[in-house]
Amino acid sequence: MSKKELIDLTPPQDMIYFMLKYSFFHKQVIQIPASVIFRKKVDFDLMKKALNIEIQRNDCMRLRFKKQGGKIKQYFIDEYTLDDIPVETFKTAEEQESCLTADAQKTIRFLKDEIYRFIFFNSYDGRQGIYINVCHLVMDAAAVFIFFSDLFAVYDSLEQGADLPKPLSKYEDMIKREFDYINNSGKVERDKEFYTEFFKKDGPPIFNAVHGPARLLKAREKNPGKRVLASFDPIHDKAVLSKNPVSKEDSAAILDYIDKTGCSPECLVQLGMRLYLAQLNKSVNDGIIDTYFITLCTRRKTLADKRCGGTATNTLPWRIVLDSNLTFAQAIGKIEEMQHEIFRHQDYPFVKWRDLEGELFNYGMADGASTMMYSWFPLNADSMNGWDYEFTGYCMGRYVMPLYTYSFRDYKNNTLRLAYLYRTNQISQDNIDSLSNNTVKALNIGCKNPDITIKEICDQLV
Repeated sequence: MSKKELIDLTPPQDMIYFMLKYSFFHKQVIQIPASVIFRKKVDFDLMKKALNIEIQRNDCMRLRFKKQGGKIKQYFIDEYTLDDIPVETFKTAEEQESCLTADAQKTIRFLKDEIYRFIFFNSYDGRQGIYINVCHLVMDAAAVFIFFSDLFAVYDSLEQGADLPKPLSKYEDMIKREFDYINNSGKVERDKEFYTEFFKKDGPPIFNAVHGPARLLKAREKNPGKRVLASFDPIHDKAVLSKNPVSKEDSAAILDYIDKTGCSPECLVQLGMRLYLAQLNKSVNDGIIDTYFITLCTRRKTLADKRCGGTATNTLPWRIVLDSNLTFAQAIGKIEEMQHEIFRHQDYPFVKWRDLEGELFNYGMADGASTMMYSWFPLNADSMNGWDYEFTGYCMGRYVMPLYTYSFRDYKNNTLRLAYLYRTNQISQDNIDSLSNNTVKALNIGCKNPDITIKEICDQLV
């Protein structure tokens, strides 16, 4: 693959670009604004040098895009240097949040060679930080964490006069593997067969709305058998980010259960959310715990992949029906089994499985059964090269789906963090607070008594 060769978007990038089709006017839906704040005192001039070295080490940061024949193409440039990086000093938390959120809601113009923006800052609380706003075609969330970790490793090497850390893997090589998969018709067909059976085995799915069953009940006045709602609205896409950190007291039992059992925190948190949504919508789902999230899978399988930037994530249609007599521990096991099963088919492109699902259930263009898009951020104490850090995301102001939820373990405070980016035309802050509070309640009940049935937990919710 030559450096100036025009390359098609990969399937994961196609999934990201698909979002633009459902947000006609607000293109910030395909960018990631985030910051890492740290206690280590740094020299921002040296950090700028480290950042420019990172651009050379991390080839996804040298991707550029152009339209050709109505399609988006990408190509790598050989060199790029950031000459001017603003440095801000904030006196209050409100000033800091306002400034960085304002940038988060300003579109990255990726077709005009603006791929990312950076701000170095002195935090109001005496710490320092780095803010990035990057085009999602270039980085997914995992790539953002890889970027920060490697940047700090480069900085430490410069500060200590040591050799640079081991080079990152090339995103260019990952792109080649993406097309190797697409060209493997046998593998693609086997994945299609899996998803066909996966979608059909439990019959048509149902939308368990975070705002309750009222809209679906209204739609059933004209169509009594209706089970899904329009999930995409390209006009009414105003969104608000609600950060709902879990208290240390409530986090303690949950994190202790994760540490003691080794269970997947992603599956654990999802179980709490799924139980609440099923209970909230029991008047339309016949009391069956049948929930459907679109979950983001990083698809970084090997050690080399885990040291590779770029966008590799794929959205997976993670529906699961749970027997209400299962215990809390058994239900987590069932979700983990589903995770392992569907992850074996994680390369099947979003556009393909979405079209397949629509054909099987005769969906309209905007219809969907998924309640939300969900991510677990796999951060740990060593995620940022061992630096004492705090991760923060910011609100883009617009979003393509009704709700995007992400959660992670905050190692700084040893608490669970929950955040919700939701569209305000249908969902209220009260809806989000109820989801968050009932999720934490369900998890505390289950983690303290893992032999309790999930029906018994549901009966204590809402």
